[in-house]
Amino acid sequence: MAKRDYAKGSIPYGFVSLPKDIIQSSEWQTLPPSAIKLAIDLMSQYTGKNNGRLCPSITVMKQCGWKSSKTLLDAKSALLECLFVVMTRKGHPPSTAEWVGFTWWRLDYDREMDIDPAKFPYLNFINLIQATNKSAPIKLTSVVQNLKRLAPKQASACSVSEAMS
Repeated sequence: MAKRDYAKGSIPYGFVSLPKDIIQSSEWQTLPPSAIKLAIDLMSQYTGKNNGRLCPSITVMKQCGWKSSKTLLDAKSALLECLFVVMTRKGHPPSTAEWVGFTWWRLDYDREMDIDPAKFPYLNFINLIQATNKSAPIKLTSVVQNLKRLAPKQASACSVSEAMS
């Protein structure tokens, strides 16, 4: 029998995940196009082990097609005003770069970060959606409650279907 070169259900290319709730939120929809582009470029840096170390510096962003430092600065400011993006390290050019993280992924803590890992607002966008949609779906609420009850390592390995049960 021939060995298969693929895993069942695997995708032969990289991709970024973005919760639909974020896309449908008023915060995302009011972002300027440059901030959305920056968010997508930052998400493309995510390897699965580096949330919180995503770098929005002009040096890194030039590789993604950014040319204007002013446009990048404006986009970064708009993005950091959102509740689902957190600055994890303040940069001090040229020696250190600024880092950000998205709150729909767990923080991959590094001792060089300026943030307390216990205070990282993981899944805070769900609370934002519940606050704006006063009638939050019961299933979503129970998923959040189940994830909060689990230890951090268990919650990161837990799938949504497991949390819903």
